[in-house]
Amino acid sequence: MKRNKYNSANKFRIGSNIRKWRNIKDIKQKDLASALHISEAAVSNIENDVSNITLGQLEEISIALNVSIEQLLSDPQDKFRIPTANSNAEKEDKELLLLDKELLNAVIVSMEKKDQQLQVIMQHFIHAMTVLMQQEKLVFNASKQATSRA
Repeated sequence: MKRNKYNSANKFRIGSNIRKWRNIKDIKQKDLASALHISEAAVSNIENDVSNITLGQLEEISIALNVSIEQLLSDPQDKFRIPTANSNAEKEDKELLLLDKELLNAVIVSMEKKDQQLQVIMQHFIHAMTVLMQQEKLVFNASKQATSRA
Protein backbone atom coordinates (compact mmCIF):
# COMPACT_ATOMS: atom_id res chain seq x y z
CA MET A 1 0.00 0.00 0.00
CA LYS A 2 1.42 3.37 -1.00
CA ARG A 3 1.43 5.94 1.81
CA ASN A 4 0.65 9.56 1.26
CA LYS A 5 3.65 11.87 1.37
CA TYR A 6 1.94 13.94 4.06
CA ASN A 7 0.52 12.37 7.16
CA SER A 8 -2.67 13.61 8.83
CA ALA A 9 -0.69 15.65 11.38
CA ASN A 10 0.61 17.82 8.55
CA LYS A 11 -2.76 18.08 6.82
CA PHE A 12 -3.93 21.60 6.23
CA ARG A 13 -6.89 22.03 8.61
CA ILE A 14 -8.98 24.68 6.93
CA GLY A 15 -12.25 23.17 8.18
CA SER A 16 -11.57 24.03 11.80
CA ASN A 17 -10.66 27.56 10.74
CA ILE A 18 -13.97 27.85 8.90
CA ARG A 19 -15.82 26.64 12.01
CA LYS A 20 -14.01 29.16 14.22
CA TRP A 21 -14.74 32.04 11.84
CA ARG A 22 -18.38 30.93 11.57
CA ASN A 23 -18.68 30.89 15.36
CA ILE A 24 -16.98 34.28 15.66
CA LYS A 25 -19.43 35.69 13.14
CA ASP A 26 -22.26 34.01 15.11
CA ILE A 27 -23.57 32.18 12.05
CA LYS A 28 -25.29 28.85 12.54
CA GLN A 29 -24.16 25.87 10.49
CA LYS A 30 -27.69 25.64 9.07
CA ASP A 31 -27.52 29.26 7.85
CA LEU A 32 -24.11 28.76 6.24
CA ALA A 33 -25.38 25.62 4.51
CA SER A 34 -28.36 27.56 3.19
CA ALA A 35 -26.16 30.38 1.90
CA LEU A 36 -23.91 27.86 0.14
CA HIS A 37 -26.85 25.79 -1.18
CA ILE A 38 -25.48 22.62 0.43
CA SER A 39 -26.65 20.42 3.28
CA GLU A 40 -25.76 20.92 6.92
CA ALA A 41 -24.01 17.56 6.75
CA ALA A 42 -21.82 18.86 3.91
CA VAL A 43 -20.87 21.92 6.00
CA SER A 44 -20.14 19.62 8.94
CA ASN A 45 -17.93 17.44 6.72
CA ILE A 46 -16.03 20.53 5.53
CA GLU A 47 -15.58 21.84 9.08
CA ASN A 48 -14.41 18.44 10.32
CA ASP A 49 -11.99 18.11 7.38
CA VAL A 50 -13.80 14.97 6.25
CA SER A 51 -14.40 16.23 2.73
CA ASN A 52 -12.05 18.25 0.59
CA ILE A 53 -12.97 21.79 -0.32
CA THR A 54 -12.62 23.36 -3.75
CA LEU A 55 -11.31 26.84 -4.38
CA GLY A 56 -14.76 27.85 -5.56
CA GLN A 57 -16.31 26.61 -2.30
CA LEU A 58 -13.64 28.43 -0.32
CA GLU A 59 -14.52 31.65 -2.13
CA GLU A 60 -18.26 31.11 -1.52
CA ILE A 61 -17.61 30.45 2.17
CA SER A 62 -15.48 33.60 2.47
CA ILE A 63 -18.33 35.63 0.95
CA ALA A 64 -20.95 33.98 3.17
CA LEU A 65 -18.88 34.60 6.31
CA ASN A 66 -17.74 38.03 5.13
CA VAL A 67 -14.07 37.23 5.70
CA SER A 68 -11.20 37.08 3.25
CA ILE A 69 -9.88 33.81 1.88
CA GLU A 70 -6.61 34.62 3.63
CA GLN A 71 -8.49 34.74 6.93
CA LEU A 72 -10.08 31.35 6.26
CA LEU A 73 -6.66 29.87 5.62
CA SER A 74 -5.44 30.93 9.04
CA ASP A 75 -6.59 30.11 12.53
CA PRO A 76 -8.24 33.24 13.99
CA GLN A 77 -6.58 32.51 17.32
CA ASP A 78 -3.17 32.87 15.67
CA LYS A 79 -4.00 36.34 14.34
CA PHE A 80 -3.27 38.11 17.59
CA ARG A 81 0.33 39.21 17.53
CA ILE A 82 2.03 42.47 18.32
CA PRO A 83 4.10 43.86 15.44
CA THR A 84 7.75 44.40 16.29
CA ALA A 85 9.10 47.95 16.32
CA ASN A 86 11.93 47.07 13.93
CA SER A 87 9.76 45.13 11.51
CA ASN A 88 11.07 44.88 7.95
CA ALA A 89 7.58 44.20 6.69
CA GLU A 90 5.75 47.31 7.91
CA LYS A 91 2.98 46.91 5.32
CA GLU A 92 2.39 43.30 6.40
CA ASP A 93 2.24 44.39 10.03
CA LYS A 94 -0.36 47.04 9.20
CA GLU A 95 -2.45 44.45 7.33
CA LEU A 96 -2.23 42.08 10.30
CA LEU A 97 -3.25 44.88 12.65
CA LEU A 98 -6.26 45.54 10.44
CA LEU A 99 -7.17 41.85 10.51
CA ASP A 100 -6.68 41.81 14.28
CA LYS A 101 -9.02 44.78 14.70
CA GLU A 102 -11.63 43.13 12.50
CA LEU A 103 -11.32 39.90 14.46
CA LEU A 104 -11.51 41.73 17.79
CA ASN A 105 -14.62 43.58 16.63
CA ALA A 106 -16.22 40.30 15.57
CA VAL A 107 -15.35 38.72 18.93
CA ILE A 108 -16.78 41.72 20.81
CA VAL A 109 -20.02 41.61 18.81
CA SER A 110 -20.28 37.87 19.42
CA MET A 111 -19.66 38.33 23.16
CA GLU A 112 -22.27 41.10 23.32
CA LYS A 113 -24.83 38.77 21.69
CA LYS A 114 -23.94 36.00 24.13
CA ASP A 115 -24.22 38.47 27.02
CA GLN A 116 -27.71 39.50 25.85
CA GLN A 117 -28.71 35.85 25.56
CA LEU A 118 -27.40 35.18 29.06
CA GLN A 119 -29.34 38.16 30.45
CA VAL A 120 -32.57 36.80 28.94
CA ILE A 121 -31.86 33.35 30.38
CA MET A 122 -31.19 34.86 33.82
CA GLN A 123 -34.44 36.88 33.65
CA HIS A 124 -36.37 33.69 32.84
CA PHE A 125 -34.59 31.87 35.65
CA ILE A 126 -35.38 34.61 38.18
CA HIS A 127 -39.01 34.68 37.05
CA ALA A 128 -39.28 30.87 37.34
CA MET A 129 -37.71 30.92 40.81
CA THR A 130 -40.08 33.69 41.93
CA VAL A 131 -43.09 31.70 40.71
CA LEU A 132 -41.82 28.55 42.44
CA MET A 133 -41.21 30.42 45.69
CA GLN A 134 -44.72 31.91 45.58
CA GLN A 135 -46.20 28.45 44.97
CA GLU A 136 -44.13 27.01 47.82
CA LYS A 137 -45.31 29.85 50.07
CA LEU A 138 -48.94 29.07 49.19
CA VAL A 139 -48.43 25.36 49.90
CA PHE A 140 -46.69 26.17 53.20
CA ASN A 141 -49.47 28.55 54.28
CA ALA A 142 -52.15 26.03 53.31
CA SER A 143 -50.50 23.24 55.30
CA LYS A 144 -49.98 25.60 58.25
CA GLN A 145 -53.69 26.54 58.24
CA ALA A 146 -54.69 22.88 57.98
CA THR A 147 -52.49 22.05 60.95
CA SER A 148 -53.90 24.90 63.07
CA ARG A 149 -57.51 23.77 62.35
CA ALA A 150 -56.75 20.27 63.53
